Amino acid sequence: MEMASERSIRFSDIRGLFPEDQWDVGYLSKEQLKICAYSPIKAKAQEYGADYTNNIHFFSIVNSIVLVRHSPDSWDYTLYREAHEILVRSGLRDWLPIYTNFKEAAILAGLGVRAKNSLVYSYRFGFDMKICVVGFFDEIVDPPVPERVELGYWEMCDGCSDCRLACPVGAIHNEKEPFWLDSSKCDDFIGFGDHPRIPSIKKFWHKYVHPEVPQEEVDRMKSCMDLERQLSFDANGYTLDPQTGVLKDGKPVPVPFCRECQVQPRCSKWNGEYPYDAE
Repeated sequence: MEMASERSIRFSDIRGLFPEDQWDVGYLSKEQLKICAYSPIKAKAQEYGADYTNNIHFFSIVNSIVLVRHSPDSWDYTLYREAHEILVRSGLRDWLPIYTNFKEAAILAGLGVRAKNSLVYSYRFGFDMKICVVGFFDEIVDPPVPERVELGYWEMCDGCSDCRLACPVGAIHNEKEPFWLDSSKCDDFIGFGDHPRIPSIKKFWHKYVHPEVPQEEVDRMKSCMDLERQLSFDANGYTLDPQTGVLKDGKPVPVPFCRECQVQPRCSKWNGEYPYDAE
């Protein structure tokens, strides 16, 4: 690939590596990456790359690209490896994957806006997406100027409480500012929910990975804090990759869980009736 100069690369050259029907690409300056690095995240999960979170000093602050990958599956973080492989094949050097506050990165890059359910709504792919960041030590020249960088909440959220009303565990608090999410309730329900219609990781695990576990033992699993048995993905060809998700015979598989806050009438085409069994 032709470089803009010995120590720089054009943003358009990077953008051209990622198919537009699958990826949206934005730019972060060094200062913007620093803002992301100093913006707390609720918990570290699917860590991939240099850790730019919840610290004071970082190895190096670099200019970066933000990648938004279309992804309709709930627990699929293969975009990290996909982006890595695309950049390796391109022959580009002096870059590194970065793990940071991805929500803040997408917003500052002008790729999306925060919704009242605490998630980022991508201008290209809605809530059906995942985010990653790649840092470049060489200067990225001719970066795009975002059409809009909305630091407030999505305008579609004005006067709407659909996500709060639909949340099966009352984790969303957006009746009045400050809006906040009770992440422990959300995480416990995603992992160990017993709702008759909404799936959970526990249900998938019991059905496909360890069906030999007695149902009464599974029913006692209620939250991450009081597990009777760890959800070990180690049987019937399943494994758990902490960076990308669940694998079946070495290939990623979708694990459906609650998406009620993402599929309400204003937010998606699902009209509140997401087909979980289609994942």
